[in-house]
Amino acid sequence: MKFKKPSFWDYKKPNILSYILLPITFLINFINFLNNKNKIKPQKIKTICIGNIYIGGTGKTPISIKINKIVNNLKFKTAFIKKKYHDQEDEQKILSSHGKLFCKNN
Repeated sequence: MKFKKPSFWDYKKPNILSYILLPITFLINFINFLNNKNKIKPQKIKTICIGNIYIGGTGKTPISIKINKIVNNLKFKTAFIKKKYHDQEDEQKILSSHGKLFCKNN
């Protein structure tokens, strides 16, 4: 499945519709803040998630390896977690050569 980004993401300035919807955005953010205020719990496991909407060729794997090296130099334990796709076995081999890789179907 190919994803196509919306054309309005490339606009340099916001259009009139974005200004009209801005107060609704603030209201929704405030409601979400109130609903999630009690649900926030500190976690002991820190996570760095690297990704974007594009499927391939944007440099996610090299930046993951670089961040892994930086965090390892700071004496933290690291691991890669990736969903298992059979057409991405070369990427899985690259990641496993640079650290621990957890790769599952779901």
